[in-house]
Amino acid sequence: MGNTGLFAQWAAYDEATYGVAPALTAAKYYAGSTDSLGLKKTPKQSKGIFAGAQFDKAARRVGALEYSVTGAFNLDLPERGMQQWLYRMLGSFGQSPATLTEDGSTGAYKAVHAPGFIDGHSFSLQKGVPGVDGTVVPMTYTGCKVQAWELSAALSDIVKLALTIEGRNELAFSHVDPLNGSVPSLASYTAPAGNVFRWVGATMYVGGTPSTTSGVTTLASPTLAGNISGPMSVKYNRPLDLTRYSPDVAPYRNEPYQNDVTAVTGATTVEFVSTETYYAAFQADTATAIEYQFETVGIGTGSDIATFSVLIPNIRIETAPLPISGPGIVKQAITWTGLDDGTNNPVQVTYVTLDAS
Repeated sequence: MGNTGLFAQWAAYDEATYGVAPALTAAKYYAGSTDSLGLKKTPKQSKGIFAGAQFDKAARRVGALEYSVTGAFNLDLPERGMQQWLYRMLGSFGQSPATLTEDGSTGAYKAVHAPGFIDGHSFSLQKGVPGVDGTVVPMTYTGCKVQAWELSAALSDIVKLALTIEGRNELAFSHVDPLNGSVPSLASYTAPAGNVFRWVGATMYVGGTPSTTSGVTTLASPTLAGNISGPMSVKYNRPLDLTRYSPDVAPYRNEPYQNDVTAVTGATTVEFVSTETYYAAFQADTATAIEYQFETVGIGTGSDIATFSVLIPNIRIETAPLPISGPGIVKQAITWTGLDDGTNNPVQVTYVTLDAS
């Protein structure tokens, strides 16, 4: 039987040492939708001139001077299995509120993640690539870090999560490296459980007063935003130094560290109503807060609902135009930038799930 993309699989597990593939026996499995991960190489061709020669000389090509991995891993935002990704996305390692804690005794667990550094933290991601000959080939990406991510929700659709990943190397076929003497075998797949988050059950809050206690930011008296026509999106980008190719480790690079400030931006489209909620904040460049909240199925034995919310306590609205593009409803496409107010978490993700870890 020939295999198609229906037989693809993805698994991820944190590394103890940067670039060293761990045993994937306890890996988490994910239902991805697409990925574009792949090995990059940087060969060089000598341009020395040979009298009368019209072509570059094969003998003067230098093989890969640099290897790296880059690409995207895209998935529908799952109700379960997000805890490990949140650590990698936000750098919330070691934060007490980020530990999943049972909410009462109902079987529902809650974690609150805030930004931190990802220096010293990496993971391996393995995908199984189905061949038309019936074989699923394991390709393991080591030294991975989430450089950027985007969460987006569109009208009548499932919430999407796009992860931009930078890695050290791809272990596949016969390609290995000094840190990994063999290509990891294909992990024994276990189907991930749970539902997905979607547009239905989504809410957006604006304004209110943020405050932070014991590392958790809350928003008092926000306004429930109405007339949202979509899409809603949050983009998080952490710059990494991807040029750490020392001669002693080349053609593979040292662990990339953050080398600039993290940027968080977003966008929302609303139907225009005759209030100054967004335009006044845009015009005066005043700070306000925004929170996107997604809920899906009930979980546990109580009234808990699987929840994924993103709170940015201090945003500045960058654009809030009111174009009239025809006879239809006037829509306002709002873009914003998140800032650090020095008191509250600049970004905070709250996750309520059936997972205990």
